[in-house]
Amino acid sequence: MSQSGTKRSFYSKYFREIEVVQGLQTPPEEREWLTTAPKDDVQSAEVVLYLGCNVLRTSNLVQTVVDIFKLLEVDFVAVGGASYCCGIQHFQNGDEKAARSLSESTVNSFKKFNPQQVVMWCPSCIYFYDEIMQMGDQMSFQHVTQFLVENLDRLPFKKEVDAKVSLHYHTGRPQSDEEARCASQLLSAVPGLDLIDLGSDERYGRHCTDRVRAQVGPDVWDGIVVDSFERAVEANVDIYSTLYHGCQRFLCGYEKDYPVKVEHYLTLVGRALGIEHEDLYKKYMLMGDTDAIMAETSPCAVASGVSPEEARAAIQKIFVKPSS
Repeated sequence: MSQSGTKRSFYSKYFREIEVVQGLQTPPEEREWLTTAPKDDVQSAEVVLYLGCNVLRTSNLVQTVVDIFKLLEVDFVAVGGASYCCGIQHFQNGDEKAARSLSESTVNSFKKFNPQQVVMWCPSCIYFYDEIMQMGDQMSFQHVTQFLVENLDRLPFKKEVDAKVSLHYHTGRPQSDEEARCASQLLSAVPGLDLIDLGSDERYGRHCTDRVRAQVGPDVWDGIVVDSFERAVEANVDIYSTLYHGCQRFLCGYEKDYPVKVEHYLTLVGRALGIEHEDLYKKYMLMGDTDAIMAETSPCAVASGVSPEEARAAIQKIFVKPSS
C-alpha cells in the first residue's frame, strides 16, 4: 500500500473507532447533535456548539452540555464527528494540505447556520483554529467554559453537590489558563461544593493524550498523574474532577486505585442543575470484562449499526487491559 493509502486507512480506522465507541453508548434516536455536515443552507442558529470528534467517545458529556444549552434556552445547533473534523489529526501527521482543506470545509459548514458565534468544546480544535489556522477573523469563537461563565447568572442550580473537589487542569498557555479559570469559577458556583486547588504541571501539555504521554515519557507522565492523585487523597478530596474529555478518558480508570471519584467538571455542574447522564465510558473501563460489556452494549450497538466483531475489537482495545 502506498504512503497516501496507508494514511487514508489510518484516518478511516481512527474515525470509525470513534463512531463505534459512540455506538456502544448512545442509540441514534438519542443523539441531539449532527454528525453530517449540511450540503445546503439550513435553518439559522445563533450559536454553533462545535463538539469536535473525540468527545463522542464520552457521549454522556455531549448529552450533558446539550441539556445545559437547552436549559439556558440558547438558539443553537450541536455538531461534531468526522464530517466536522478540524484537521489537527492530519496536521500532526504531516498532512498540512489536507488539514487546511478540512479546516476550511468545517468552517464553511459552520457558516451555513449563520451563527453569531461558535462555542468550541475541544481544546485541540480551539488551539488549531486559533493558533495554527488563525481563523479568529472568520468567526467569533470561544471555549465552552468561557461561554458558560458568561451565562453563569442564568444557570438555575437546584441541587447541592456536597463534596470536596480538586480540578485537574492544564497550564502554560493563556488559553489553557483561561479555560482552567473558567472551569474553577463554574465549580465554585455549585452549591455545597468545596473546591481546592492542588496545582498542575506544564508537562501535561494541552490536554491528556497518548501523544503527550509519549513525548514526556510514559514513566514520567504516569508519575505526575500518580502524584496528583496521592495529593488529592492527602487533601481528603472526594472527587478528582477533570477539565477535558480526553483527561476524563485517560484518568477515570484511576478510580480503581484511589478512594476518589473521577468526574468531569461539567458532570458536577449538570448534577447541580438536575441533569445526570451516566459516564458509560468510565463504567466500562472499571468493568474491564469483555463479555460483560458486550452483553450490556449489544442493544445499543445493534441500533447503531455496529457489528459484534467491531464491538468486541473496540472493547478489548479500549476497556480491557491485557493480562499480565
